[in-house]
Amino acid sequence: MGSYKVLKASDVRQRWSEVVNEVARDKTRVIVEKSGVPVAGVVSPQDLEWLQERDRRMAELRETMDEMRQAFRDVPPEEFNRAVDRAVQESRSHTDGPPPA
Repeated sequence: MGSYKVLKASDVRQRWSEVVNEVARDKTRVIVEKSGVPVAGVVSPQDLEWLQERDRRMAELRETMDEMRQAFRDVPPEEFNRAVDRAVQESRSHTDGPPPA
């Protein structure tokens, strides 16, 4: 599903029932504009669920990144970068050869 429409807020207000039915039936997304500026969107419950799950996962990733930052907060950036480079090289050296028999 990738189709969407852009409608003026006044048109959405006048055709609300039609817009809702179209989103529900055709799975179309509607971008609502005021004076040419996007201000809202109308999406199906499935799209909303997907967005909520995405937000949850992004929050988890941010939390993990914050924990990692805290773990290395006292390590100078140059030292950290050298350690990362060594880890990448070591990882590559284990995968560059022929596949295990």
